[in-house]
Amino acid sequence: MATSDIRFKRIEKEYQSVRDGQDDILDRIDTYEEALLGLNETVVANHEWSRRQFAELNEKLDRLMAHLDVPPKPPAGFVKE
Repeated sequence: MATSDIRFKRIEKEYQSVRDGQDDILDRIDTYEEALLGLNETVVANHEWSRRQFAELNEKLDRLMAHLDVPPKPPAGFVKE
């Protein structure tokens, strides 16, 4: 069998090609996962910062309304009479 070595080398190259393709895909997945985790951390941090900013603004607005004797807003929606 003179072609056995040739066939074996061809199969080995095909196998290596498949493995290289899989490695590339797995590397991309790792990169995407890392990016998504970073984005998730950023979103959580921004959410917390926004929550603190709104709380601070609401507190200032409440103090300003109290200082100016602004009456409280009536409840919205249907009211039982």
